[in-house]
Amino acid sequence: MELEDLKMVWTDYDKKLTENLKTNNELIRKMNLNNAKSTMDTPKRIEIVNVVFGFAFVLYVIFYTMEFSADYRLLISGVLTSIWFIISMILSIRLLNCITKVDFYNDSILKIQKQLNEFRKMYLIIKKYGLYTGPILVISMLPITVKALTGIDIFQVPIRYAIAVGLCLIVGYPISIWTYKNWYENKMIDTDRFLEEITRFEKEE
Repeated sequence: MELEDLKMVWTDYDKKLTENLKTNNELIRKMNLNNAKSTMDTPKRIEIVNVVFGFAFVLYVIFYTMEFSADYRLLISGVLTSIWFIISMILSIRLLNCITKVDFYNDSILKIQKQLNEFRKMYLIIKKYGLYTGPILVISMLPITVKALTGIDIFQVPIRYAIAVGLCLIVGYPISIWTYKNWYENKMIDTDRFLEEITRFEKEE
């Protein structure tokens, strides 16, 4: 085989090898992106359920709030409960919007990573809101929900209501704070650090 023929064969082989490597890299990239996309499907479904359930529950609470509006205590209970769930729905919609903005197949890996971490940061902030306001929600929603479900005016049995309030404050808040500190705060710190690294890398490019 002449030298020129050998060079041509080698060039052709090198070209095919490069194409194969590109194909393999593209396949690996798509597999990883598909895995990343599938992991986002679960929180997406959860937030859709939250919005649907929250909307139905708000309508339920508003209906009974209007029915019991003559009692200002039940009126306040219903209004506060409705406000909490409306805020939760708005936050869930923001999360859904954040998820749907991620283009797993056309955006760069760097942009996708940044968007996913921005979603994660927002998710952790919303978790903090839920944990820290949860006990207050239980206190505010007890009167209207107990009245709607059982017809019992919880204010007529103040000792039971006081016990419920005490449990929410004495037990609920320590559990909420411990849960956030041990489960979510470190994740938030890691997410902030990773977002800073991505931002720094973008500036260096």
